[in-house]
Amino acid sequence: MSPSQRLLSHIAATAMILALGATLAAPAADAAAERIRLMTWGGHWLDIFRPIAEKFEKDTGIKVEFVVQAGSSDGMNKLVAQKANPQVDVWTSIESTVNAASAAGLLSKLDAARIPNLKAVPESMRSEYGAAIWLSPRGIFYRKDLVPFKITRWEDLWDPRLKDKLGTSFTLDRGNFLVLAALLNGGSERDIDKGFQKVAALKDNLHAIYKTDPESIKLLETGEIAVAGWGIMPNVYRHLGPDTKYEFVMPAPRFLATIPVSIVGGRGDEQTQAAEKFVELMLAPESQTIMASIAGTIPANPSAAAPEKLKAIIPPLPLTDVYNVDWTLVNAQYSKWEERWMKEVQVRR
Repeated sequence: MSPSQRLLSHIAATAMILALGATLAAPAADAAAERIRLMTWGGHWLDIFRPIAEKFEKDTGIKVEFVVQAGSSDGMNKLVAQKANPQVDVWTSIESTVNAASAAGLLSKLDAARIPNLKAVPESMRSEYGAAIWLSPRGIFYRKDLVPFKITRWEDLWDPRLKDKLGTSFTLDRGNFLVLAALLNGGSERDIDKGFQKVAALKDNLHAIYKTDPESIKLLETGEIAVAGWGIMPNVYRHLGPDTKYEFVMPAPRFLATIPVSIVGGRGDEQTQAAEKFVELMLAPESQTIMASIAGTIPANPSAAAPEKLKAIIPPLPLTDVYNVDWTLVNAQYSKWEERWMKEVQVRR
C-alpha cells in the first residue's frame, strides 16, 4: 500500500470512529433530556413540590428527580463541588445563597421570553438568577403545653421562665437570628456586636442549637425544647390548628423570607430548556396555590391567593414592619460571624 493509500485509509478509519462515537453519544444526550433534577430540602418540603413534579411529568414526559439538601448552604456546597460537571438542573434556596451562587458563576440567567410567568412575579421578588416561588413567614414556634405563658414578642425568648427550654439556629436563614438579636439591642447586620451581646444574655435559656429544618421539629416533638426561637413556617404549618398544642407567633420586626427558584448553569441547552419549563410551571397561579396550601406560605404570583389557614396564623396581609436584610453585607461577613458564633455561643452553651 502506497503512502497516499495508507493516509486515505487512516482518514477513513478515523471518520468511522468519529461517526461511531457520535452515534453512541446520541442516546446519552437523549437520555439526559428525559429527566431533570430538582434540589430542595427534604421531609415535608418534598410533599410541597411533588404535585408540581407529577403534573410536569404528565404534561411533558420528562421525569423529575429530587436531590435533598440539608440546607441552602449545603445545596450551594454541592453546586460548587459539581461546578465542572453539574448534576442538578433546578434549585430552591434562599436569597443569600442565590446571591452567593450567582457571584460564583453557578447559575443561569432567567429568560422571561422563555419563562413567561416570570413577568407575573413582582420585580422586588426576582433577580437575574432567581425568582420567588413564595414568601415564607419566620417567627417563634412553641409548645403551649410546655411554656407557662403566652409568647407574643421576640423579647419573650429572654424570659427567665424559659430557662433551658429554648432552641435556635445560626445556620438556618444564614445568621438571621443573630441579625434579629442585633436589632433588639439597637444594632443591625452593620453592627453585629450588638447581636452577639444580646445572644450572650440568652445563655441560661438556650438548650439546643439546631442546624436543619427536621432537627428543629424533632427537638420540639420530643419535648427536648419547648420553644424554637427561629421558626420557619413551612416546617411547622402542618402542626398548627385550633386543637393543637403548637403555636406560631410572628412578632415585629417581622422576617419574611423570599424563597427563590434558580436554574443551574452548565447543563446544556436541552437540560436548560427542560428546567425553564419546570420553573414556568412552578410560577403558574395554579401551582402557586397548591404549593402555598401545603407549605403555609404567601404565593409570589399575585394571581394566586394565600391559604385561609395561614391568614388565621399570621398578622393581616399585607405584612408591615418587614425587615429587609442586606444580603450582600451578610454574605461578606458570614464566615467571620459563623466562626465567632462557634466560639462564643456554640461552645459555651
